[in-house]
Amino acid sequence: MIKIILNKQLEEEVYLDFFDYKIGGIDFGGLILKDHPDLNKNNYKEYIDTFYVKNEKELEKQLFELNKSLDNTQNIFFDVLRSIFKKDYSEREYNGALSIFDCNPRYLDKKIFQIYYKRGPLNKRKVAYHEVLHFIFFDYCDEYLPHLTAGLDKNSGSYWALSEIFNVIILNKPELQIFLKDPEGMFYPELKDDCVSIEKIWRRVDENIENFIEASLEFLKKYD
Repeated sequence: MIKIILNKQLEEEVYLDFFDYKIGGIDFGGLILKDHPDLNKNNYKEYIDTFYVKNEKELEKQLFELNKSLDNTQNIFFDVLRSIFKKDYSEREYNGALSIFDCNPRYLDKKIFQIYYKRGPLNKRKVAYHEVLHFIFFDYCDEYLPHLTAGLDKNSGSYWALSEIFNVIILNKPELQIFLKDPEGMFYPELKDDCVSIEKIWRRVDENIENFIEASLEFLKKYD
């Protein structure tokens, strides 16, 4: 089950984690400053509190609409993933939070992710499914493929790169795009050229998860 909330404390953590962070050709600190040029390390707590007070109605409206959209479609999402992973993940809880920052991170240890509130309705919903797919991908690998992934970094290197490319492949499957209606593109410029090669591996192994991950990690080891 997927549920989106508001979480000001998480906003503070995200700001401190991303105000000077870059990866894969994306400058997250720059994205934050673009929307919030007056925000800095000295005033971030007060700034976030004030922003939430001033924009309470808009945030609540976006929250309600996103949860309604997810409630109406997540059964389809989990049905498709069941056919891919041969396992039902729909009974697990996946928590997300709207964010005033366009970073959209996922915290695997806290089991929570964020979605930028200014994105359009379809795009916000797609981001939610993108992040939930990350949780499922890593949970599956931890449970069934530790001989391939144990010790690998989920936030950088080949394993991280594969998780991002895997999402592009899966979320663009026709049976998901029927209701997502928003094609998944590669967000990280440095990974775009590898998407085609990894998708060829996916087709070559006939969508066998273990064979796919083994071959893809070998191909992407240049990132380690």
